[in-house]
Amino acid sequence: MSYKAVLTVSALFAAVLAVAVLVPSSDVSDAASEKWIVDESNGLNVEYGGGNYLIVVLDTDPGDSMYKVLVDGKELSAKGKRASVNMGEALDTQTSQLVVVSGAGFTFSCTMKYAEFYEIAVSSSDENAGTASGSGEFRSGEEATVTATAAEGYTFDGWFVGDSRESNANPYSFTASKDTELVAHFIQTERTISFDTNGGSEVADIVQNIGTDIKAPANPVREGYTFLGWEPALPSVMPSDNLTVKAKWSINSYTITFDTDGGNAIDSITGEYGSAVIAPADPTKAGYVFSNWYPAIPGTIPSSDITVKAVWAEITPKGEVKVDIVDAGDSFVVPDSDAKTLTISVEEGVTVKVEDSSNLKGATVVSKVEEIAVPASADVGGSAKAYEFTFTADGATYNGKLQMTLPYQAEPGKHPVVYWQNGSSLEKMNIVSHNSTSVTFETDHNSVYIVVADSDSDDSGSTFMMYLCIVIVIGIALAMLIGGSFYRRKA
Repeated sequence: MSYKAVLTVSALFAAVLAVAVLVPSSDVSDAASEKWIVDESNGLNVEYGGGNYLIVVLDTDPGDSMYKVLVDGKELSAKGKRASVNMGEALDTQTSQLVVVSGAGFTFSCTMKYAEFYEIAVSSSDENAGTASGSGEFRSGEEATVTATAAEGYTFDGWFVGDSRESNANPYSFTASKDTELVAHFIQTERTISFDTNGGSEVADIVQNIGTDIKAPANPVREGYTFLGWEPALPSVMPSDNLTVKAKWSINSYTITFDTDGGNAIDSITGEYGSAVIAPADPTKAGYVFSNWYPAIPGTIPSSDITVKAVWAEITPKGEVKVDIVDAGDSFVVPDSDAKTLTISVEEGVTVKVEDSSNLKGATVVSKVEEIAVPASADVGGSAKAYEFTFTADGATYNGKLQMTLPYQAEPGKHPVVYWQNGSSLEKMNIVSHNSTSVTFETDHNSVYIVVADSDSDDSGSTFMMYLCIVIVIGIALAMLIGGSFYRRKA
């Protein structure tokens, strides 16, 4: 056969094969396709799509020698590793076919049969809920396996064909017997319980799978109220629908008690949280003037029981006002009196004396002394302690002559020194008096003050000179006295 003839035959066979594959015979019913397949092979494969021509494909190259092809009882000849043979007629689709190729030193064989193939198509009802896999073409009688994968928060709910549930198995294996379209359905397994705390503290949502046990959250809190529960009641297991529950509250009542510290008794006030408070008349106490309540009486009932204590100002016979706020906070109201001097006990062993308090009448005074760490920039000798002093009247810094008494621990051979921390420098304050436990000095402003027990060594030279001068003066006086007596006796 000539080269051109071979090309012509090959083209004709390709056309026949394409028609056989693309245009199935009229007896095909619900199969996606029907075609010849090779079930068993030994060194040989064939390609056949119907018609008179069969393509033989050898695993090894037989060379240029001709070899025999036995198919459907016909003995044919072929040449080459891949060869097309004309059987004269199409193969019978109802029977299997044994194809045997034999040549010089080799014999190969394979079995062919006509089979139906079915299209198995799978998809997801909702790609956000999950995916499905396993689509493909399967031979009639072959086992197909499809798998559904649920997204987070969803669970597989079965394979459906149209509206009918085909199976709940996952993976699902079945024998291919027809074209099938399977749709994987998913359901959302997580549900949310939201909490409306109705003015209370926040409570995080509960997100769980349907039917799982619910652990109740800690109760919310709301100032001035008592928690009564949730409406509707919190279920014990996760419901099939999302749910919002709302907090129920009852308002509390609280009591304000008045400690008059020796003054006349004042009835306590009890009311619901947030209700208005009408302040009682000021108490009275013999020898004292009422200053204020500590803490101040609130304008509304607070969220807990409280006790307020009367702060008194004592008017001494010498016309001095004394106010003790050691256990009454930092502030008080200066009473309206004719007294000029105001002495405030701020802390244990700490007092502030205002030389002229006439301009402070009726003012709310804050007098506070707090011990702090000695500033690193304060280069002082001896044992030192630092105090921050605050004195304001109606919110404004008070600038007036004051005497302040601070704790001081006496040490042998040392004397007290008080420094004012003026930026990065220290300035000595004028000390009025001192004893073994305290030191009193003059000031007129808020600042940081440093109390230190300083050495007496700096004054030793001047003290010696003073004593020396005294001895010299006494010596001169004695000399003059003795000399005068001597001359009088001689005369």
